[in-house]
Amino acid sequence: MKWLKRIMLAVVLLGLVNPLRVEAVKDISSDCGILMEQTTGRVLYEKCVDEQMYVASITKIMTALIAIEHASLDELVEILEEDLHQVGSSLYMVAGDEMVLIDLLYGLMLRSGNDAAWAIARHVGEGDVSVFVEMMNEKAAEIGMENTWFQNPSGLDETTYNLSTAYDMALVQQYAMNNPIYREISGTAVHRSSSVGGRSFVWSNKHRLVRGRYEYTISGKTGYTEDARRTLVTSAYRDGVELIVVTLRGGDDWNDHVTLFEYGFDRFDLRQVTEVGQLDFIEVEIREMTGFDRLFVREERHVMVREDEEVKIHLVMDRNVPSEVVARLEIIVDGEFVDGISVYAMEEFTSDDMTWLQRVMSWLVRH
Repeated sequence: MKWLKRIMLAVVLLGLVNPLRVEAVKDISSDCGILMEQTTGRVLYEKCVDEQMYVASITKIMTALIAIEHASLDELVEILEEDLHQVGSSLYMVAGDEMVLIDLLYGLMLRSGNDAAWAIARHVGEGDVSVFVEMMNEKAAEIGMENTWFQNPSGLDETTYNLSTAYDMALVQQYAMNNPIYREISGTAVHRSSSVGGRSFVWSNKHRLVRGRYEYTISGKTGYTEDARRTLVTSAYRDGVELIVVTLRGGDDWNDHVTLFEYGFDRFDLRQVTEVGQLDFIEVEIREMTGFDRLFVREERHVMVREDEEVKIHLVMDRNVPSEVVARLEIIVDGEFVDGISVYAMEEFTSDDMTWLQRVMSWLVRH
């Protein structure tokens, strides 16, 4: 029976419903867009977030991520003639010269160098750009980018192309921002470097919000081709809250991003749901149902909510959880699942202390 496989019980109500709904953000000029909270991935605003489109140079978020995860950043990368054949944005390097990989990554992210993208992909792919592109698609699948397909490391769409969605590009930005190297590079306004051959470079970030137009910006990547039009990814941080905005086929995209950030920061609050330690709010009856005397969590968790949203926590017992996990807390906001937290047992009831029903429930949790 279904109730034997999965039993859900609401254990606490964290918010009350306000009958006066908060006014939503006005429509943005970009064809598609998303506002996502960094920690939980909760979507706070969406507009055609699952529609596949050309994404242009915001592709380079994935390119940078793969290089950071699979290569030593102090490696020297030789620049070949084939790297210089890429059209569009360029770092204007010279064939036969060499540059440290991390400097190429700055050029990739700040100036959107297509020559840098090709050189990085060839180097990390051990001479084969197609191997690097395969790594990009494997990573996309790993982090849940279900509507994304990469064919090149730059985002150019003249002979090959990259397709993704606003939601998927928010996912890769969310994942990448957990890497301190990516976070540092993508949030840099100006970077100075030089090649082994002695050429000096000063790169100013093309992303206006990173350069200071919006004071809370901490990361971003621009993109443009004739087919993709303007694409833009930005992360911003204010008062303990970190948000991500992605827009595709942008119109007035700089203002779209500021509008969405201000909506998120002003209309949502970061509410603590759990703290590390024992779940003191678990009632005796629930402890008896699980078959454990004391339950605890190992993670402090917060969720972004509006004042008019109802937040509940459900204790979920599932036979398929890992052996050391006895249950799970599910955070539900206005009826939608937002996040899950593993629940552990501190002390188990002895069989003599348990009723027949409690022993059955305990067995179900373990099996």
